[in-house]
Amino acid sequence: MGGGFNTAFSLVAAVVDHSNRRKAKRRINKINEQNRNIQLLGSTSSDQIIPCNYQMGNISISGGAEAIRDELIIQNCKQSASVGVPTIILHEGNYRLEQKLQTTFSGHRYLRIINASNPFYDPIFRLNDMEIGHFISDSSPKDHKVDSDGALYVKALSTLLRLRGITPYTRMFAYCPHGSINNMIVKMENSGMLNADEADRLRNEVSLGSRAQAEVEYFFQQLELESPILAWKSNLSRCTSISECILRNGIMSIDVASCGRLNQLALISTEIEQCARAGTPFRVIIDAVSFSGSERLVQALTNSSNSVAWTITSPDINRMLGNAQGELATWLALSHRAVLFSHGIKTCELLSAELGEYEHIDVVESHAGNNNIGRIGYHYGANSSFSTSAKRKRIIQPEEIESLGNNGFIMMDNYTATVSKGMLV
Repeated sequence: MGGGFNTAFSLVAAVVDHSNRRKAKRRINKINEQNRNIQLLGSTSSDQIIPCNYQMGNISISGGAEAIRDELIIQNCKQSASVGVPTIILHEGNYRLEQKLQTTFSGHRYLRIINASNPFYDPIFRLNDMEIGHFISDSSPKDHKVDSDGALYVKALSTLLRLRGITPYTRMFAYCPHGSINNMIVKMENSGMLNADEADRLRNEVSLGSRAQAEVEYFFQQLELESPILAWKSNLSRCTSISECILRNGIMSIDVASCGRLNQLALISTEIEQCARAGTPFRVIIDAVSFSGSERLVQALTNSSNSVAWTITSPDINRMLGNAQGELATWLALSHRAVLFSHGIKTCELLSAELGEYEHIDVVESHAGNNNIGRIGYHYGANSSFSTSAKRKRIIQPEEIESLGNNGFIMMDNYTATVSKGMLV
């Protein structure tokens, strides 16, 4: 009798104890979820991720299918237009994106699609002679630098072209007869197109820049080889530039083919920098596999004033940045929002580390006593207890990012210090 009573009492006590432990565990799990603080967005549209009529800072978009990233680029263009911000898109042969831009913004006040079939880009066509000289000097590569004397040389060439009734344009400089410039000055002086003072000044500028002539020739020859998007003489009436697009508050797409075409990209980057100094806000969207070697473009985006907001989008942001240690952390930290789709496990590991940690409470349960099978049943004449310990744990595990599926995403918002999870529909 006494043994049966003890067994029944032990069973009741154990059930009560188990119920209390279960409630305590639920409370701890709730605390863990609160500390983890993931916002569950559920089914989400692109205009909820990048809302119109709302000022957005820098944006990073990585992973997933190209069509999904294109949808967010189009939405980013809509958002920029809604707040009156011009948009420049640089991409690597993304023809579907070009088609979507034409369909979506066919009625927009100023939409230009620049590619090899539409070669209308010329950043110097509307500059004066001095500005052209400085622009080419700023665009030239470090290993073939066009210095200040070279800038004077380019200025002199530009002046001579205008005196002959030719508006200077970028592609023309690749075919300039550099070896006969002095003869040209003599002929123009003899014909009365130049007076003696003007001729002497131009000869002096050409002479000072003669050391840089080889660098000037090299730059324009390389540019001619790399860049099929530059305007030709026959279509100068339709030529445009980034500054023209910003002036008209428009949208411009430029197919750079590859960010590895460094002279072409330097030309574009120089114009971005100059437009940034002018102070009018605009957005630059980079849709690329990699731009890790494009130092000029990186500088144009990261060192410019607050007038430039950027969006980078890639199949793999870590590969886009050249797998360089610290680069991923820097670009994500500079982002207002980072929208991350499924990636390979290596990049998932890196992204998981950048999404942060939280204080996680672990529960450790222990049992003690002589638990056995008694005459009536399981004997609970034992003590069981649990203890807790705190440790740092990642908010999002790498496996969670890898298994997101086609449209699943993780979004980090640095302005609100939140991490969200949802499904783009």
